[in-house]
Amino acid sequence: MNASPARTLLSRRVCRCTSSKLRSTWTPTSSPRLTRLLSSSAQNNESTSPQSSFSSPIPTYGSSELLRRKYQKNNRESDIKKDKAEQARTVKRMRWAGYGIAACTLAIFGTISLYPDPRKEKSLEPSKTEEKSTSNVVRLDAPPSITSSIIDPSSKPQDVEQIATGTSSIPFFPRIIHIASDVPPSTPTSANEGGQSDVEFQLIGLGIRTVSLLSIQVYVVGLYIAVPDIAALQQRLVQAAVPPSESVATTLVPSEKSQLKELLLDPERGEQIWNEIIKDGQLRTAFRIVPTRNTDFMHLRDGFVRGITARSAHFASVKSDDSFQDESFGAALNEFKSAFGGSARRKLPKGDILLLVRDAQGKMTVWNEDNKKGDRVQMGVVADERVGRLLWLGYLAGKNVSSEDARRNVVEGCVEFVERPVGTVATQVV
Repeated sequence: MNASPARTLLSRRVCRCTSSKLRSTWTPTSSPRLTRLLSSSAQNNESTSPQSSFSSPIPTYGSSELLRRKYQKNNRESDIKKDKAEQARTVKRMRWAGYGIAACTLAIFGTISLYPDPRKEKSLEPSKTEEKSTSNVVRLDAPPSITSSIIDPSSKPQDVEQIATGTSSIPFFPRIIHIASDVPPSTPTSANEGGQSDVEFQLIGLGIRTVSLLSIQVYVVGLYIAVPDIAALQQRLVQAAVPPSESVATTLVPSEKSQLKELLLDPERGEQIWNEIIKDGQLRTAFRIVPTRNTDFMHLRDGFVRGITARSAHFASVKSDDSFQDESFGAALNEFKSAFGGSARRKLPKGDILLLVRDAQGKMTVWNEDNKKGDRVQMGVVADERVGRLLWLGYLAGKNVSSEDARRNVVEGCVEFVERPVGTVATQVV
């Protein structure tokens, strides 16, 4: 039976104005006929009205609630997949980082194990370590720029004791070298030599010259002294360590040796002691310099000149000593530059030898020795003793030295000299 239009209108109005909760709990108080009428109207309204999903407790297909739940589920699944992928990438990166750390650790241990040990090098025979390939011969690109090439006959290699240097590039230094000398002997002990030109020099100490924060090795330098002049050096060192009232002492006790070592290492007192010894000590000394890599004379010369200039400025400003500020000193410094070939960039291959020899009067001679042939060629002469004295002080004294290792080893060698009576060291060497 179809409902009348009035009843349908009435039922729709009741559905719109009554919430789903009230309709579920509402109990009609009217007649049963009205109740059936309202129920049938509600059923018709649910099937035809677009607002029926609002009152239904279960969302129908296409409703906003169902779509929201559906897309929320899809989003959660997508997020879970993304998290798993990101976690997999993180684990992969961590794994490769671990491989890199392990590889670096192995490389470090391999480098340490393969790096040559200086203590093992000391036990090697010098003949084995001094073998060099003839395929790597480096020749000078120009002859020495000097007026006359003087060859030192005393430069021929001899079988002498070798001292370990601490570097595999230049593993050994000879304990004894021979240098030609054309000046009168400096001490009565050396007067027995007569006019002999071949003078024996003994090593006092050596060290490695390094530059920059990376401690790049440049050359090995060693200080030698003429064997007949060792007694004069001993006497000057003893006088520097003991009071003037006890100047007759010929050796030092342990406490005095420690005091001498502290004095020589002190920047101020050590510079004063060495300045006096080098200036008027009548000693024949020599610096033997061997580069650990290929270099050139201009590079070494510039380094020497910078050190000499800085030391002269130090004496002028701190000690008020203007003896290094006149024109004659400038001319002597130019002679020193010319001894290294002037502006010519002559090469000094790795292993070749540069000798800076200072005689008893302070005259300095520059020699270049071919390590393979053994020929020693004179490069130049600087007669002014001030140039050599400042260059020597650059290695032996002051706050900043060219090689701290060389300075300390030279001091240790001097302390060994004063352990024995004056004159006994030279006698034992000879």
